[in-house]
Amino acid sequence: MPAISTPPVVTELPPPPTPAIQPSLLIVDDEEGPRQSLRMVFKKDFIVHTVENGDQALAYARQNPVSIAILDIRMAGKSGIEVLHGLKAINQHIEVIMLTAYETIETARQALRLGACDYLSKPFDLSTIREAVARALHLRRISDTVVSTTERLQTLSDQLNNTSLKEEMARTTTEIYAGALHDINNPLTVIIGYVELLNLKLQGVGSLYGADLEAVREDVALLAKQVNTCSAIARRYLRFVSKRSSASHEVSVNQVLDDVQTLMRNHPSVRGGHLAIKHLDVDTAAQISGTELIQILLNLTVNAFQSTEKSQTVWITAERFDIKLPTETFVENYDERFLGLDTYANQPPLIAISVLDQGPGIPRDVLPSVFEPYYTTKTQTGTGLGLAIVARLVKAHHGLVHLKTRAGEGTRFTIYLPGRTGTASQAPF
Repeated sequence: MPAISTPPVVTELPPPPTPAIQPSLLIVDDEEGPRQSLRMVFKKDFIVHTVENGDQALAYARQNPVSIAILDIRMAGKSGIEVLHGLKAINQHIEVIMLTAYETIETARQALRLGACDYLSKPFDLSTIREAVARALHLRRISDTVVSTTERLQTLSDQLNNTSLKEEMARTTTEIYAGALHDINNPLTVIIGYVELLNLKLQGVGSLYGADLEAVREDVALLAKQVNTCSAIARRYLRFVSKRSSASHEVSVNQVLDDVQTLMRNHPSVRGGHLAIKHLDVDTAAQISGTELIQILLNLTVNAFQSTEKSQTVWITAERFDIKLPTETFVENYDERFLGLDTYANQPPLIAISVLDQGPGIPRDVLPSVFEPYYTTKTQTGTGLGLAIVARLVKAHHGLVHLKTRAGEGTRFTIYLPGRTGTASQAPF
């Protein structure tokens, strides 16, 4: 087994996309001077609306979108605290900055407890108010991204439960329906894990900046990426049931390996173990969609970690070969199986990706059945679909699955897929 190498560095994720519509800023102050001063400061960056009391602020927020609100605490009529409470009741995602010339600890605590993202004392300088609004806008964009992700998940759920889709599924096989749910479960597991982490990070936080803001950005970007994965899986199965051929795809093998390592970082099956990756020396494109390759490797990797209750190192290794495989020598025995020999397009360049575990191996009486749909030895958590899905996806792309196991030494799954570019490696046999 190769020596454990330093995990690949994940490049910095881009910030959440800037909304297409200019954000709106509501300024509430019973003094004309501060209202107009703030309007002049932010008129180029926001749709600015000013009002002189709390009732006007709440009436405006009920009829118009508000991204950020700046409230004076002491005003005639409703206080800033009351207006803060009312704005959060209208839309909990409105970020509110409180201003006061009469600061007290209790007022500050009350404002932050009700959801204000910042609390500034008058008079303030220009840089201070700009920084406070910038932080509030970052928080609002993060909140909008989470909301958008939730809505897209709901849309996906509605599609899967749509009556016409159910009827279409019923006209095919139960394996298609169960396979779709099984495939979607992997990214949903990652989504649930990151949502829990995100909730913990945001609990009781008044403002985010620096490293904390970057960490939340990364989590939100991963959430959005997993929602895209769920959507791609749903589209794939819809194409399958409607018998429409999907367009050909190519994907960077090293990029997929990095993505799998990132997605498995907080997966519950790891249980204190470690996922080690050996990349291709020169990156090569595999002729398969990124979503399908990620699903194949996630299924194999989760199975590898679940092969034993002990902490272990699971390896994913990638190689490229520029010669045909000697398929005439491939013979199944008590320790080896081959899936897809009848449809395998043995045309180089070839990409070989292996997943190796340190489990107890697969018993000989179990080995002949591991690729059968619904066959499982995991009485509590298994569905018996993971390896069946791996075999079907690999065969659909004219690839090959090689399973080799030995009692007490672990198991290796190797998938061979057609590749496109790069330099040759040594022969696999």
